[in-house]
This record gives sequence, structure tokens and C-alpha cells, in this order.
Amino acid sequence: MLTQWHQDMATGSEAVDKQHKELLRRVDDLLKGAKNKKGADEIGRLMWFLKKYVRWHFRDEEKLMLEAGFPGYHSHKTQHEIFFREVLRLETLHAEQGDNTLMIVAVITAMCEWLRSHFNKLDKEFIDFLKETGQNGNGNGGHSESPDGNGEQ
Repeated sequence: MLTQWHQDMATGSEAVDKQHKELLRRVDDLLKGAKNKKGADEIGRLMWFLKKYVRWHFRDEEKLMLEAGFPGYHSHKTQHEIFFREVLRLETLHAEQGDNTLMIVAVITAMCEWLRSHFNKLDKEFIDFLKETGQNGNGNGGHSESPDGNGEQ
């Protein structure tokens, strides 16, 4: 399933991998909530988390890419910026529309597309680069605290 962690997603950076796992968990919570007719309960929590997560995680991942000398850094960073703008767009839409079915579908669609196209494709290119160059991804790019400040990931 798209929201399940697989070991081939590992970057070798414990901090970045924990961040990826947390994003998968949050998206899975929204999918489960929507399936159980409780998507409205999850949408606000996910929107709050995403706004904090993307800044926090992208900063860590981009720092790790720079430390590793990843040649795809600039294009990857551009994709991060595009997704952050999408998160802001969804946040505005959520503020205007509230917790309704269309909003839930819009967020699920955006998140699944992000996981499919970025997480499982572009992040995979970075992971492959780390493996090919014999790097473990454990540079200083990761931080131990989560975006909600509770230290959990």
C-alpha cells in the first residue's frame, strides 16, 4: 500500500527515515478516517502537521543532499518548493471550505500524488545515489525533534 513503509525507502539517515515514516502514518490516518467516515476529524490535524512538517523535513533532507553532494539537489529542492505551495493552497482551501468531503478528497489526492511521484520516485533517486556512492545518509541533516515539538517521529 502507498502509505506503508518499506525498507527500500530507507535513506540511511535515521532522522530522515523517521520523518518519512511519520508522514506516511499521518496520511494513512487520514485515509482510514475517510474510510470510516471520520475524515473531518483528521483533516485539520493533517493540515496543521503538514505546514510544519514540510518546512522541517525539507530543510533536513536538503541539508543531507548538500552534505552528500547529490547532483539532483536543485531540481529536488524545486519540487519541495512546489509541494510547500500546494500545502499552503490546501490550507487556504480548508480555511474557506472547512472539513467537508471535497476537502478530504483534495488532500488525499494531493498527498497520494506526492507520495507516488516524489517520495517513491525522486526520494528514491537520492537513496540510490547514497547507496551508489557508499554513503549512509547519516550526515548532520537530521534533527531529532518532530514538527509538533514533542520529540516523537
